[in-house]
Amino acid sequence: MPVVEFNDVDIAPLFSWSKEFEIVSDTEEPRKVYMRVLGDADMGKARVSALRASAELRRKLKDLGSDERLAFIKDPDDIDKDTMIAVIIVLTMRGLSEIAKTKLKIKLPKQPRTDAKTSVQEKYQQEVDSYPERRQKELKSLLDKEVIIAKTALEAEDNSVLYSKYVSAMIDEMCEQEQLRAFKSWSCYLGSYRDAELRERLFSSFEDFNNLEPNLKQQFIAEYGTLELYGDDLKKLQRVMP
Repeated sequence: MPVVEFNDVDIAPLFSWSKEFEIVSDTEEPRKVYMRVLGDADMGKARVSALRASAELRRKLKDLGSDERLAFIKDPDDIDKDTMIAVIIVLTMRGLSEIAKTKLKIKLPKQPRTDAKTSVQEKYQQEVDSYPERRQKELKSLLDKEVIIAKTALEAEDNSVLYSKYVSAMIDEMCEQEQLRAFKSWSCYLGSYRDAELRERLFSSFEDFNNLEPNLKQQFIAEYGTLELYGDDLKKLQRVMP
């Protein structure tokens, strides 16, 4: 975990639950809309809807005759072994990174007593300052080793097994991206309002939002992203709270 100094944390953005912004269209005058972070009930709807969208895409990708399968998954005769290995490695990199993290030996510096000598405190601060770079260097070395191990194992597989792993990795990645895309879209639909009091929803149905031109849809998604509480923000907050 990266070292976080107390003065490195600005917690004000964590409490920005709603906002006003302007939507800019090529065909209409800019207009104000209002957005808020989803409550638990709406968050649940967004998650369930995103999972349904992911499941639907997975069904189509597994159907050998579907347009999605033909568009995104190459036939065995159209992809060589080296390409399949490269694709699998790239799409499983997060998993390899997690394995590498479990093998990290570097530890956070131990904070000295408050009455420790200045030289001891200086050494501690130097270790704190260099910790992120040293940790990243060790993690990269471990990850490189995991990639070599994974690549060697894949090279030993016959083409039929390798192709199955390629298909599985592609489907998993595409469905994960679809889940994320759908969740963001549903969050914008459920979290957008016409009025500053946040009483009248801007869209009467999800289809109304989903049928927006791409430029407008991206504006909503970008604006909603500024309201979200991400893991790193929460970790920082936890470190400065009593």
